[in-house]
Amino acid sequence: MLVLALLVAVASAGLELFRSDAVEAQPALRSLESLGARAFGHGGWPWLPGLAGGLVVLALIASFVEMLPVAEVARRRHFARLTSAGVREALVEVKRRIEEHASGTKPSAVGVLDELLRGAVAVSASDIHLSPSAGGVCATYRVHGAIHEVAELDLAMLPLLTTRVKVLARLDIAMRGVPQDGRLVRALDGVEIEARVSTLPTESGERVVLRLVRGGVEVPDLLALGFSTEIAAGLRELLAKPQGLLFVTGPVGSGKTTTLYAAMKHVAETRGRMSTLVTLEDPIELELAFATQTQMNPRAGMTFAGTLRSVLRQDPNVLMLGEIRDRETAEIAMQAGLTGHLILTTVHGEGAAGPFARLMEMGVEPFAVASATVGCLSQRLVRVLCVACRRAAVPEPMFAERFARLGFPLPSVTFYESVGCEHCEGQGYTGRAPLGELLFVDAALRQAIHTRVGTAELDGLARAAGMKPLLSDGLERACRGETSLAEVLRVAG
Repeated sequence: MLVLALLVAVASAGLELFRSDAVEAQPALRSLESLGARAFGHGGWPWLPGLAGGLVVLALIASFVEMLPVAEVARRRHFARLTSAGVREALVEVKRRIEEHASGTKPSAVGVLDELLRGAVAVSASDIHLSPSAGGVCATYRVHGAIHEVAELDLAMLPLLTTRVKVLARLDIAMRGVPQDGRLVRALDGVEIEARVSTLPTESGERVVLRLVRGGVEVPDLLALGFSTEIAAGLRELLAKPQGLLFVTGPVGSGKTTTLYAAMKHVAETRGRMSTLVTLEDPIELELAFATQTQMNPRAGMTFAGTLRSVLRQDPNVLMLGEIRDRETAEIAMQAGLTGHLILTTVHGEGAAGPFARLMEMGVEPFAVASATVGCLSQRLVRVLCVACRRAAVPEPMFAERFARLGFPLPSVTFYESVGCEHCEGQGYTGRAPLGELLFVDAALRQAIHTRVGTAELDGLARAAGMKPLLSDGLERACRGETSLAEVLRVAG
């Protein structure tokens, strides 16, 4: 009977390891150890002590090292398959897994969210959207700027999902009538996933958006970003200046933070140990080995303005500010740019000439803006045509008219349009590339800023001084067959 009990205990422990994880298997393992100890002391079975002792040792080893359960191995293999699959194939698999967790008598919000996160990482999605309506909840990914539907969930799942997200992001689960923002960190399949979380009350429930932070991605080189030769050379020139502010502007998801990281890397490589680099971010998106990074925490009193004031006492040479959002932060940054610091930051504005009006709207004096700023970069991300299926096409009359109306008549070259094939999974595009316009603040622009001229006039002065507009940069890419006219107009027209 004791031998039978031992075999049952072994089977039970193995089953628990298969079904769950090492922690949940502990009761079964302890039962096995107890039976082994009893058998070890049983004098009537001379061969049993060795068998029981061996089983006990194996159980103890499994308990001590917390061996990966079979289920966890399966999950990691599933994640590896997702990552190696194409976007369309991966989305089908993610939908299937989500539906498994969402169906049944006990739907699992934990499982649904984990599969959403796992799938987002696998297809390199930048955002996850949970959008409620009267008919249900639509879960979508944004991949390379395009929206892909993942799954349709029952509206009853929404409160469970929002509660799960809020718990992980440390938001108030009781507050459903006001927007909330937070930061979520979740470890899945050996990968730490971090995301900015935003909730918004709607008529049908709370809309949730998770913007993924690429914590494990290597910082690209400045030249590898894909800007035109002129813009890359201009950025290197501005980054060689000992002091002043360099603004990067563009809509959400246009690659501003990536550009700032690449700029910081360039400064670190070109200045060596002569400079101290510090970043103030909300949140920290990539780990920089060459800079001191500080995470903002407004709830704890760590705001951009207050922390920037403290950091300036730490003797930094180069500072990266995630964003200038208010007058106090702007004024401190301007003062730092005038007193020997190179400041790299973002601010919302219309084109490369837009940040000046935005800063003066905040209440910053125009002479400070004019004196401290050395340059502004405006950028967008345009989708790149799939070379396997793109086809030559005569531009539609509406495209030609629109470019002409904007001051850029179409040249007589071969243009291409998207088609879609197996290689690009029917999208017609593969990846994205940046469009940019780079403004240098010279004496004429400084005088114009000081006298509060409008954004349109500043843009005209910058073009007269040699600035290439965004639309011109996009048109050149379309002429080279890298993208389509429709795509250029979508992001820069």
